[in-house]
Amino acid sequence: MLTASLHKLARALAKRPAAFVAGATALTAGVWMAQSQLNARRSTLAHAGTGDALRGSQSSPISSSAGDAAARGAALPGLRLRSAAVMIPHPAKEDRGGEDAYFIGDQGTAVGVADGVGGWAEVGVDPGLYSRELMGHAQVACNSVKAGPSAPAEILTLAHAATAARGSCTACILVIEGNELHAANLGDSGFMIVRGDELAFMSPQQQHDFNFPFQIGSPDSMSDFPSAAQRFSLKTYEGDVLVLATDGVFDNVYPDEAVSLVAAQRKRGATPGEAAAALAQFARQRAGDQTHLSPFAYGAQQRGYRFFGGKMDDITALVAYVCPGEGAEAADPPADTPVAQAKL
Repeated sequence: MLTASLHKLARALAKRPAAFVAGATALTAGVWMAQSQLNARRSTLAHAGTGDALRGSQSSPISSSAGDAAARGAALPGLRLRSAAVMIPHPAKEDRGGEDAYFIGDQGTAVGVADGVGGWAEVGVDPGLYSRELMGHAQVACNSVKAGPSAPAEILTLAHAATAARGSCTACILVIEGNELHAANLGDSGFMIVRGDELAFMSPQQQHDFNFPFQIGSPDSMSDFPSAAQRFSLKTYEGDVLVLATDGVFDNVYPDEAVSLVAAQRKRGATPGEAAAALAQFARQRAGDQTHLSPFAYGAQQRGYRFFGGKMDDITALVAYVCPGEGAEAADPPADTPVAQAKL
């Protein structure tokens, strides 16, 4: 029988490091309300997105997990994903590669990100071990799971069952099938669909309580089951840009900023890797800016906490361009595609 002390430990492990316990999340209702205040900055950001200052550089502390940052994806019938990812560890975690992880499937049909729960460090466990092993097993599982609406959840379930490391993490997995995008998202990582210059869809976060995201983990973590993940099936079109990211991005970059940045990168002919680097570097810049009202700070203030500036964290940005596979006849998006914002 679970004791009260074990429940207390589980809740402590579920939260972010103590330095940020007063923080909030990037996708609260308050953040969505704040978007109207940021629209005036969009043209400026779009212009900035073409500058050298936002590009990844060799001197940046960038590392990868479960694959390299080169764009990959074999031609297949129907649409496919041309994907790349960039990770920037928290400065204090560079020596062990941070706590985020990702995978890019070899067939160009599946991608995913995960964020290890930092609280495990307080009991002597490297939080990155679980997320990296989970994503490694997810990369293997995506080759055996049949594409379909349940594919991301099945990949997550198989990867969870195969992961032996101690720890827990949030996770987001996408699978493309024909012109359908299927997703399973658990916790406060997430994904966006950028269509042209607009946000077509953004996944909501899952939280049990304030600063207490859903997560999956080892048996001793008392975490959620993979079946708790929110599932989505959405139409996607050639030319769409998918953005998967951990909360290190979403806690520091507002949705309209991310949309403007990756849209500008795509227009200038940037590769997915260049677009991912631009977004990751922008998030890192904002994380270190203590004069900026970040989404993290805005959410904290909405709940009565005194917090200002960015939130330093591991940052992972994965960008996927939706492209036609061999023999595909990709449909054009409707002329007036409505913007879909997930209900919180």
